[in-house]
Amino acid sequence: MNDYADAAERHYLSALDLQRDHPATASHCLGLAAECVLKALMCNLQPQAQKVSGNHLGKSLWAEFANHQTIQVHPSRVAYVQKYKNGFDHWDVNQRYWHRSDPLLNTPQLTKQQRSAQGLVGFLQLVERGLA
Repeated sequence: MNDYADAAERHYLSALDLQRDHPATASHCLGLAAECVLKALMCNLQPQAQKVSGNHLGKSLWAEFANHQTIQVHPSRVAYVQKYKNGFDHWDVNQRYWHRSDPLLNTPQLTKQQRSAQGLVGFLQLVERGLA
């Protein structure tokens, strides 16, 4: 069962643990956390037997999220989530294969990703509590 909300929080917490000693891996986990937030919101926080989307975090998933039927009921969620998109402008699921010294895995980029992921996971937690 795919529980995207739980996975989002788990990947985010893993990234925080890895940030200092393994920034490249932390960056990967932050992107996965953001991806899981979008998917959790698309499936209305309900665990799914099937994947919500086969897309990883990137332009196509952001577009899919903005146009998803579940999200259309809550247009303010799209606007809120889009505020955090820029933290992942250069994130790619394939960075798991990149060398750890790649400039896109540097500290300033990681800081942007961490802030964006924190905002997304925090928003997801508000939605889970019925506050957003």
